[in-house]
Amino acid sequence: MTVTDVCIHPFPEGDSTLRRMALTAREFGYDTIVAVDHVESEYYGVLILKGRIVREGTMKAVNAAVRQRDGAVIGVVAGDNGFNRSVVQTPGIHLLCGLHRTQRNAFDHVTAKLAAGRRVAIHLDFSQLLACRGHSRQKVLIRYQELLSLQRKFGFSFAIGSGARSVLDQRTVSEMILLSSLFGMTREETLTALGTVPDLFEESSLPRVVQ
Repeated sequence: MTVTDVCIHPFPEGDSTLRRMALTAREFGYDTIVAVDHVESEYYGVLILKGRIVREGTMKAVNAAVRQRDGAVIGVVAGDNGFNRSVVQTPGIHLLCGLHRTQRNAFDHVTAKLAAGRRVAIHLDFSQLLACRGHSRQKVLIRYQELLSLQRKFGFSFAIGSGARSVLDQRTVSEMILLSSLFGMTREETLTALGTVPDLFEESSLPRVVQ
């Protein structure tokens, strides 16, 4: 089973090199990481997948990212419900990101069904559980709880990650399990989410780790 941290942000966006973050990922129990704006590679036995995040909030930008066809794991920052429905129906999109910043109706039962059918995963950034404090942190937890309820009902996938911008931000698999329990995910659900990435590609060339 592949165990992936989705997504990390090495230098220059973050302050640690890709090689150093790959080494830490291996020590922390991962065999794959999605590194935003870095080319596919491999260090210390850890597969590095290229990640691209579309932040512009327009379908023009979404379609442009898909047309590049360079094998990247493509995520789109969520917007309103109409935008999110269009995103999850776009072939070549793998992740819908940043739903913790949206209103509850931005991802309803219709969009949840579409995400399940189109094999688009909902990305949960666990850095938000550590970076936010007080009321802001509580809002993230509540939003993740709401998404978990929808996921259990409609069967779309989660893809979870540390959101690390430094080796100090990376989290072990055990820590990810503990963090996910704060909003009700079970250990088994967390491990499934850590193994989501290869299943997002219908005809994937991504290697699978068989144990």
